[in-house]
Amino acid sequence: MTLLIACGLLLLGIILLMWGADRFVDGVTDLAKMLHVSTLLISIILLGLEPEEMLTAAIAAFRGMPTLATGNILGTNITVTTLALGIGLLLAPHHHNRQLARQALLAAGVTVCPIVFLSFGTVNRWMGLCLLAIFVVYLWLLFRIEPALVLEARSDDDDDDDDDDDDDDDNDTRAKTGGWIVLLSNWRLIAWTLGGLLAMTVGGPLVVDNALQVANSLGLGQGVIGATIVALGTGAEIIALAITAARKQRSDILMGGIIGSFVYNLLVTLGLAAVIHPVTLDLKLLFIALPVMCFAFLEVLFLTRVKYVGRSIGYILIAMYVAYLIGILFSS
Repeated sequence: MTLLIACGLLLLGIILLMWGADRFVDGVTDLAKMLHVSTLLISIILLGLEPEEMLTAAIAAFRGMPTLATGNILGTNITVTTLALGIGLLLAPHHHNRQLARQALLAAGVTVCPIVFLSFGTVNRWMGLCLLAIFVVYLWLLFRIEPALVLEARSDDDDDDDDDDDDDDDNDTRAKTGGWIVLLSNWRLIAWTLGGLLAMTVGGPLVVDNALQVANSLGLGQGVIGATIVALGTGAEIIALAITAARKQRSDILMGGIIGSFVYNLLVTLGLAAVIHPVTLDLKLLFIALPVMCFAFLEVLFLTRVKYVGRSIGYILIAMYVAYLIGILFSS
């Protein structure tokens, strides 16, 4: 009975994380659109942003469960680069461009440092601060590498301003009759965003506490449960994104989300968790999860340099995820 209750609360925590993250990302995305941020930067920064992942790992580290935190980070990265991408490819082939290849190469460059730290088996507080600093540099490089995207957004603003000058009377009418509607709409957007944060705040402790109970009941280690069950729950947002992107033929958004998620987890989530409490890797994470994660992202890096990726690659990626689960669960 205790195990069933723990599983139920774990599921509730994952649902709250998914719902809260969805509300949060939608709210921040709409706010970014109001500021006319380019679509590519939104997909990499905002769709890659996984506050539920960061919160779960931070709580695990704060409560003295560093192996659960690292297992969650590595497992989520493996989930999004194999299962999520594989599902997206099965639903619709991908067509990539040179711009995406540049972003993937940049992501590979900034994640070398955290991978090296992880290979030591322990990431201390100074390493965590270093990872957070690298993330700041990464954000700066995003705008330096793709300045045309920012200029494009600004040119759209200028075009809108020209249209406004031609329709001053219409705008005056809208200002008089629709001002309160716009204000209420903005407050609703802010409320949804804060509501998402609140849901994640409640869901994070539920996931960490009950995942640990399930792990103890089944005789599994913290790293295993974090790299499987918790990782699947916190990576569900990107899996849902894969389905939506395939349906709308927007593979660039999916790839941007995967790249952003991979970088964010290794720099911000791992960095913050290490600053709170030095994190460690058990042998299963060090010799199974870490190599699989590196290999999976190298494959993603290669795929971004190919203009057309068919469904057969999707089967390979899903098979890789299944093999990873078997290896992490049944290795001695």
